[in-house]
Amino acid sequence: MKKLYLILLIFGTSNLIVAQDNVDVNEMIGFACYAEGKSSKVVKKVTKKIERNRFKPISRLLKSDNNAERYMAVITLERLNELKRYNLNIKEKELIRIIKSSEQLVSVCSGCVNFKKTSLKELFKPEFIGFSKHWLDYYIKMN
Repeated sequence: MKKLYLILLIFGTSNLIVAQDNVDVNEMIGFACYAEGKSSKVVKKVTKKIERNRFKPISRLLKSDNNAERYMAVITLERLNELKRYNLNIKEKELIRIIKSSEQLVSVCSGCVNFKKTSLKELFKPEFIGFSKHWLDYYIKMN
């Protein structure tokens, strides 16, 4: 029984490592990653800007080379615009349109073992709305 447990432990750990090999932690979107449920670096960066009401720096992320930053800028600015706390200009709207149709890949994580890459375009599909909804609801209050 101990041998079986050891084999399962080693096999499970090796799969976790392999699953994380194809992701870029510097360009990852995650609201509850790893066993601790931590936010990814990019999510933490945007969260700090929201908490300080620094929306222009978030707008500049629409032009970032980092796809995770571009995604976070889109969801944040769109929510702020919905709540009339930020007015999107024509250039920002065009950048958002381009980002939402982009096939460029971004790393995403959820929980302990769910790490993958997907296109920005996929993340904006209706079935992924829940991915960021809780975070948006928590950090961008509806008041």
